[in-house]
Amino acid sequence: MRGPRTDNLTVSRAVGARVAALRKARGLSQRALASATEQTGKPVGFSTICRMEKAATPGASPVAIYVDDVVSLAAALGVTVQQLISAPKCDACMDSPPPGFACRTCDATA
Repeated sequence: MRGPRTDNLTVSRAVGARVAALRKARGLSQRALASATEQTGKPVGFSTICRMEKAATPGASPVAIYVDDVVSLAAALGVTVQQLISAPKCDACMDSPPPGFACRTCDATA
C-alpha cells in the first residue's frame, strides 16, 4: 500500500537545484552527466536528470529522488552526498568549485 502523496519534497527539490548548478558550473550537459554516472556503477539516466532538475523550478511538480541516484550523482560531480543534500554556504559555487579553480564569491578552492 502506498503512503500519502506529498507535493512538497523540499529535499528532492533542493537536490535537483544543486545538481543543475553543479553540472552547469562544470560545463556538463545533462547527457554528459548521465554518461559520467555510468562510471560510478549506478547509471542515472538522462531523462531522470532532466526530471529532477525541472522539478526544482518553482511551480513544477515534485519528483522524489532515489538515494542511490544521489550517491551516483555526487560521485560523478566530484562532491560528497552531504554537499548535495544540505544547503550550500555559497550559491555561486555550491561550496565546490571545479578542480583547479577558485570561487570568486567565497574564495573556496577545489
